[in-house]
Amino acid sequence: MTFKISKYKEFKIPMYLVKQYIFWILFFAINRIVFYIFNMSESRELEFTEILKSFWHAFYLDTAMASYFLIIPFLILFFQTIFRYGGLNTINRFYTYTIIFIVTIIYVAELGIYSEWKEKISMKAVSFLANPDEVFNTAGTYLLLLGMLLLSLLSGIGIFIYNKIIHTNIVILKKKIWFSIAWFVLMPGIILLGMRGGIKVFPISQGSVYFSKSNYVNLGTVNTVWNLMHSFIKNFKYKNKNPFVYYSFQEAEAVVADMYSVEKDTTIKILNRKQPNIVLIMLESWSANMVAPLGGYPDVTPNFNKLSKDGLLFAKNYSNCSLSHQAIVAIYSSSPSIPEVDIIKHPDKYENLSCFPKKINNYYTYFYYGGNLHHGNIKSYLYFNEFDKIFELPDFPSDAKRGSLGVHDEVLFEKLLEDIDNFKEPFFCGTFTLSSHPPYDFPMEKHFERGESYNEYINSVYYSDRCLGNFFEEAKKQEWYDNTLFILLADHSRSTPQHSNFYEVGNRKTPMLFYGNVLKKEFHGKQYEKYSTQMDIAPTILAQFDIEFKEFKWGKNLFNPYNKNWFCYGFDFGFGVVTPNNYLIYDEKNDIGIYDYKTESEQKKEELLKIGKSFTQVSFQEFLDY
Repeated sequence: MTFKISKYKEFKIPMYLVKQYIFWILFFAINRIVFYIFNMSESRELEFTEILKSFWHAFYLDTAMASYFLIIPFLILFFQTIFRYGGLNTINRFYTYTIIFIVTIIYVAELGIYSEWKEKISMKAVSFLANPDEVFNTAGTYLLLLGMLLLSLLSGIGIFIYNKIIHTNIVILKKKIWFSIAWFVLMPGIILLGMRGGIKVFPISQGSVYFSKSNYVNLGTVNTVWNLMHSFIKNFKYKNKNPFVYYSFQEAEAVVADMYSVEKDTTIKILNRKQPNIVLIMLESWSANMVAPLGGYPDVTPNFNKLSKDGLLFAKNYSNCSLSHQAIVAIYSSSPSIPEVDIIKHPDKYENLSCFPKKINNYYTYFYYGGNLHHGNIKSYLYFNEFDKIFELPDFPSDAKRGSLGVHDEVLFEKLLEDIDNFKEPFFCGTFTLSSHPPYDFPMEKHFERGESYNEYINSVYYSDRCLGNFFEEAKKQEWYDNTLFILLADHSRSTPQHSNFYEVGNRKTPMLFYGNVLKKEFHGKQYEKYSTQMDIAPTILAQFDIEFKEFKWGKNLFNPYNKNWFCYGFDFGFGVVTPNNYLIYDEKNDIGIYDYKTESEQKKEELLKIGKSFTQVSFQEFLDY
């Protein structure tokens, strides 16, 4: 199929690129249909409309992947507007043939992988190709033959459609420099927007397309090629190699085991009933420097300060991570923050993470956030763990008061109060505030003029605290209140006028409070004086409920008095280790080594260094092995 473009028809060139884009969207849809047919036993268990919805929700990641594929055709067409060279048509055609074949291989390979592992193809799966004999033996003759048949059929269909409907031999009869310049300036921007998923603050991720309580449908919705590409990018540097090997693994594991060992497995019970409701409120970027009982400003969080007088305040709570998506898995799965990688960005590893609300029998689980949960892949993690209801920005009314990232905290808490009255009990509800996140566009006049460059942040925390106070004022009037444990804690800290460097121990200090009438009287207004982190939430709550928690091994049951008093945190390419009166910060990058420390002796310094190195080595290896 050939047409010539005269000096009046240059704009058929961008239309050709549009046709190629439509082709890829169609080809991805065809392969998605094959996925649902191939796994018919699972497809039958769902409403047909649920599967149909997946094609709509898949559009965003399909567009992102198609945009990547359009980079080479764009360059070819661009040069064809400058140089009259017909050979570029052939290059374009065979480039597309090659991509069709590669895409088909990936989709067909995923059919076998999903049948075996119930997950999408990833770097982990591809690594098994290093042992082809094992692959062939595992697959069996039937699957191999079926795979070859599908590869031939699907790639053949793709090439046929492309040749008959899409491909065009472009011939430029008259060069138009103005057109070439406009083409080169405008089209890359459009392609880039497609690649990142539009003009939103955060680029697109797997979680952007999750919509169903069925993990099967969500996996079918995620673009397979995009998922594999993302997995390669995230894993390539450390795909099979642990960069933090300091000792033999037997020695490193022994050090870690010793730090987590307890003389006696026991629990001090702090609740006056067995299974209360739980409302866990994660406070965006709250630093202990904003909270008076923790040594911070006296007037920035007056409502939290008031609550702490009647709750159980953790006086030495520290964040083991520096990003929200790291905090989610730390809180819910006791997963440590390790340098360079984030396990939440690897859905193929989720099955190795337990989620503590899921372990509490007969609880209905909810999660509320005022923004978009696809950031950091939080959404995919929550859907994988089968929360009964996930409420985020698109679910709020279009006229709700919002800033650049989502609805303000007052809207979030108002919606939460409205919905909790209809929750089935017992329930677990995770909530994540937003207004104290940059760009701090909260709907309130500034209350303070302090902190210089931190002034916006300080005022945002004051606003968030005001919303928190209003929430509790109304919550106390509700029937469910007396049977509810409230857990308030920050996802992470941030730089403040008192601490500017994210790796400093003081910078990691964050508020955490247990609150509610379900606390025994003797714990009201008390402070917990040993070290705690987000990773300790899961084992601590499960121990209170008499539920076994050995899979949450990186956390501690805070109310076992025999726990060792220490914690470790990770950052970029290093770690910090803290014990009473001692700390050490180690940075592997640029051969810095020990960045800072304060220890009682040289022996203690070496001891902390070995603990931190062993913790990092073992936790990173666990990540690789998942």
